[in-house]
Amino acid sequence: MKILNTDDNGENLYLIEALFRGHGHEVVSVRNGKEALEAARANRFDVIVSDLLMPHMDGFQLIRELREDPQLSDIPIVIYTATYTDAKDEVLVYRLGADRFLIKPADSEDLLRAVEEAIRVRGSGAAPPRTGARQPRDAVSAIEEHNARLIVKLEKKMQDLERVNHALQEDIQARERAEAERNRLEEQLRHVQKMEAIGTLAGGIAHDFNNILTGVLCAAELGMAQVDRPDVVHKLFEDIRTSGIRARDLVRQILVFSRQQSVERLPLNIESTVREALRFLRSTLPAGLDLQTDLSASLPSVLADSTHIHQILTNLCTNAWHAIGTGTNGFIQVALQAVEVTPEQAQLQAELCPGRYVCLKVTDNGCGMDPATRARAFEPFFTTKPPGVGSGLGLSVVHGIMRSYDGAIVVESEPGKGSTFRLYFPALESPTSPTAASPSDVPRGQGQRVLFVDDEPILVRLGQTLLEQMGYLALPFTNPNQALEVFGQKGAEAVLVDLSMPECNGMDFVRRALAIRPKVPVVLMTGYSADLTIEQVRAHGFSGLLPKPYDQESLGRILGKVLSQSAA
Repeated sequence: MKILNTDDNGENLYLIEALFRGHGHEVVSVRNGKEALEAARANRFDVIVSDLLMPHMDGFQLIRELREDPQLSDIPIVIYTATYTDAKDEVLVYRLGADRFLIKPADSEDLLRAVEEAIRVRGSGAAPPRTGARQPRDAVSAIEEHNARLIVKLEKKMQDLERVNHALQEDIQARERAEAERNRLEEQLRHVQKMEAIGTLAGGIAHDFNNILTGVLCAAELGMAQVDRPDVVHKLFEDIRTSGIRARDLVRQILVFSRQQSVERLPLNIESTVREALRFLRSTLPAGLDLQTDLSASLPSVLADSTHIHQILTNLCTNAWHAIGTGTNGFIQVALQAVEVTPEQAQLQAELCPGRYVCLKVTDNGCGMDPATRARAFEPFFTTKPPGVGSGLGLSVVHGIMRSYDGAIVVESEPGKGSTFRLYFPALESPTSPTAASPSDVPRGQGQRVLFVDDEPILVRLGQTLLEQMGYLALPFTNPNQALEVFGQKGAEAVLVDLSMPECNGMDFVRRALAIRPKVPVVLMTGYSADLTIEQVRAHGFSGLLPKPYDQESLGRILGKVLSQSAA
């Protein structure tokens, strides 16, 4: 028996062809009704098995074409479909002239039986089954019914597509909500862990501050006792100034580390940042623990935030300390070096890409980790420490930071042999180098009147002295309301005002001062400006911002700047 097999699905074609060939029949397979019609006109077939939904020419049209062709009208046609499956489809198929109608998937025996019956019935001259339907009166009615069935199927397909699209939109929205929730939880996680890291740093900060204050107090007492020795007093004042600069830098670092807003990644000299972080950490680690360093110089810069570097080192070194325990001969080694990762090396680490990196390595000789612990080391809240020792957040936060940097962490550890964490920071093309400030004299005044307002009496006295030494006429006040009254009477060429004061803060002061004299430059002084940008300061009417603590140079520069702008 020679069979023409028609289906646009390659897998269906193969299965049907294999079935008939397995029973000794000859099979020719085509992909659509157009190809089937051409094949039937070129060769004589005993039966045609066809799908209904096909491109170019579907099964309905194929039946009509075959039945209207005198040379092909007697070929038995078996329809085998998975799309047109309801009773109206079956009625139309028989009205157009098909001999059998089967729905996919049918049992192989049923398909073979349907083909054999179609050939036998057609050969005997008997009429094929009509399921109670009558033949169409003409070709036009058949086409109309065919088109109606197509429209029904298209509408159903559109409804199905709309349902799928709606489900897809809901899935996308659910994913977006889940991603937003994950980002929120990660931010909370980082903040909680940052607070824990700040607690670890508190001891080191207190140690440094106590050293600074000891130097200041001792130098001041010695200076007061030796006022008759100017050379000694001058040296003691130099020590006091040096200690003050150290305290200022320490406060700035604490404010940067504890801020809650998003950090800013800038080209960073990671070697100096690591040294600064280790200086804080040294005071928090046990005295018997050996903290070793091997920091290469002239490293390429990385795009990072110093806060993150402090956080990473605090977490890794604290983790190493806990792994070492209270035993003797414990050590932590922190190393920095530039490395080139080859494609072969990158294949061994999923998160590592070929390229140039700065590698931060932290090694300890602690208890180490077995493979199961190592596999879970970066999971949030996973910890092998006893209750009350850490939160299990440190390593997960380190992993999150490195992932946001497009970097990677490689961990090597075995029980009893310590651990090594290698952190790979992508290197920038050009190294950072500190830019030296161009030496220039501090701008001096020419007798201009400067209103100086601060509620701290000692700062008012010192501010007056500094201004007078620089050639200005100082108008000092600790009461902002009195200062505004004098300002309205006598005026001034510039105003320096503190932000936080009772009765009238700096924001209220500038509004009232500019209402009196709109063109006078007003500079805001503040000891905490983390929430203020220069744009926000200017939006409130200020001409400049002077962060505390300031010195004579910074005070002179800001005054010289706003006065020259005012004159221009």
